[in-house]
Amino acid sequence: MEKVVVHVLDCAPLSGHEDACRDVVAPMYARRSEVGPARVRLEALGGGLLARDVLGVVADADVGYGEYGKPYVAGGPEFNLTNDVGMVALAVAARPVGIDLEEVPTRYRDVEDLITRKYYDEAERAAVGDGSTRERRAAWARAWTRRESILKAMGTGFAVDPRKRPEVLLGWELRSAELGDAVMTCALDAPFEMRVLCRDALRLLASYC
Repeated sequence: MEKVVVHVLDCAPLSGHEDACRDVVAPMYARRSEVGPARVRLEALGGGLLARDVLGVVADADVGYGEYGKPYVAGGPEFNLTNDVGMVALAVAARPVGIDLEEVPTRYRDVEDLITRKYYDEAERAAVGDGSTRERRAAWARAWTRRESILKAMGTGFAVDPRKRPEVLLGWELRSAELGDAVMTCALDAPFEMRVLCRDALRLLASYC
């Protein structure tokens, strides 16, 4: 049985400590933290802290990229990173792994309805329905993260369109969990156990200051 460890970081406590974070993360994460909404900036810094702590990333050159942009660390474990709703999740495994985090929407928006019609199968569309309840909206997020995590594990993202090549979605093991107002799904091409570790953002920062 394969094992996947998922490190989860709530980035909100990093607010007010941005400069200290930028001093200890790889420059690419510091640059990403300079643009976008406040939440996204903190997610960039949280990702940098986890990358340093778990993967030993301290410089941009420590990270390479595959043909479709999936990051890797030479000589390191397989990993994948995702962020949303002020949280960052880093999955680490011995085999190619994908992870995705998606907010459970508070209402059913037209864009989500469109995506559902395009990408979801009949059973998933039935589970989502009209999106009138949280359970139905969580089903939307769960179905979306299942696809995203598989495509991220493949290393292609949506460069491979699962509508045109539905076979790429077959043969994967998936584990989902709710984290507050979000759904997280992890994908691996073999049976696995998923262990989720909730990390303390300020303690992690202090360990490098």
